[in-house]
Amino acid sequence: MKTKLLTLALAALTIGLLGSCNKNNGPETPKTSEGKLSGKFTVNAEGKKVQFSKGNLWVDGDKALHFESNQYSFASSWDASHVSHFTWSSTVADAVGNSNSGVNLFCDESHKVSVDRSEAIYYALSKDEWTYLFNNPGRMVNGKSCYSNAVTGVTIGGTTYKGVFLYPDNYNGEAVSDSMTWDDINAAGIVFLPAAGYRDGSNVVFFGRVGAGYYWSSTASDGYYAYDVYFFNYDIYPDSFGSRDNGYSVRLVTDVN
Repeated sequence: MKTKLLTLALAALTIGLLGSCNKNNGPETPKTSEGKLSGKFTVNAEGKKVQFSKGNLWVDGDKALHFESNQYSFASSWDASHVSHFTWSSTVADAVGNSNSGVNLFCDESHKVSVDRSEAIYYALSKDEWTYLFNNPGRMVNGKSCYSNAVTGVTIGGTTYKGVFLYPDNYNGEAVSDSMTWDDINAAGIVFLPAAGYRDGSNVVFFGRVGAGYYWSSTASDGYYAYDVYFFNYDIYPDSFGSRDNGYSVRLVTDVN
C-alpha cells in the first residue's frame, strides 16, 4: 500500500513539474482578453471576421511576445529588450531569435500564438485577407473607403501621427481627424497601423518624417521573399512583397467568437 501511495505521489509531482513554466515566477497571472480592439473586420468573401490586437507585436529580451500598449507605439531604434520589427521565418526552430541580424517571427499560416497571457489566440493575416480588407468594394463603409491613408500626418492631442486607419464593418462615423482623441478612436474599434518604417539589421529607417509602413502577412512568396502590406505618403500596396531578412512590423488578429 505504501509503495502504491509513493508511486502516485511521484507521478503527481512529475505532472506538476511538466506543467509548470521553465522559470519560477510565482503564482500564474490570470489570463485576460483585453489584448484586442472591439472593431470587427470582414477579411474574405465567405464572411470571415476578425478583431485586431490593441497594438503592434513586440518581443522582450526573454523572447516573450507582447502587444504595444498604444496603437501608435513602436521601437524606432534597435533595443534587444524591446524589438518591434521582425524578420520572416517559416520554421518553428526560428520562431523567435534575438541578435543584431534580426528577430524572426514564425509567420506561417498555421502558426497561432498567445500573447501577454491572453485567452485569445492570435495570428497574422494572409496576403489574400489583407488584400480583401483594403480593396473589396463590399467592405466600403458608408459608401466611402474602408481606410484612410494618414501617412502625411494627423494631429491628435497635439502630437502628429503617421500611418493608416482601418475602419471596422458598419462604421458610421467620419474619417479620423484632429478633432478626435485616441479614446474616441479606440472606442470606435478603429485600427491604426503606424508608419513604423522597417529594420535593416540593427538600423530602423523610413519612419517619422519619411513615413512608411511595412507589415508582414503570413504568406510566403518564395524561398527568399514573403508578402507584406506596404504604404507611404501616396499609396497603399496590400499585396507587396519583401525580403524575409528585412525587419517589418506585425499586427495580429484573432477570430471573432
